[in-house]
Amino acid sequence: MSTLAPAAEPALRSALESIQGVWVSVAGPREARFLIVGHRFTCEFVGSDIYMGTFDLAPGQMDMRIEAGPAEHVGRWSRCIYQLEGGVLRWCPGRPGADRRPTTFPDVDDPRYLSLVFRRAVRPTRR
Repeated sequence: MSTLAPAAEPALRSALESIQGVWVSVAGPREARFLIVGHRFTCEFVGSDIYMGTFDLAPGQMDMRIEAGPAEHVGRWSRCIYQLEGGVLRWCPGRPGADRRPTTFPDVDDPRYLSLVFRRAVRPTRR
């Protein structure tokens, strides 16, 4: 069960609106694509697992309920932190099923964490 309140405050509505879309990783230990639509997410680790589910936001925090993915993670919550600034999304999830969330962003090269940096996907122009 999520411990975060629904995004009802204006700042949270704005954060929810700003985070929508397709994101591609530009730094971190794994190449990934992140799709956010409404309160739903899909995170594809290129050449590996795909996670899907729902999430709730609070300032700097994201609680993600995993509904599809590796069997050992389905039905669990991942307590994450995020930062969205200037078209750059930093994201670091906690271990699925753990009640603890990261408190600060670790270095993207720290092998103990999955700390990723994303930019919005560039859509090809139509001719």
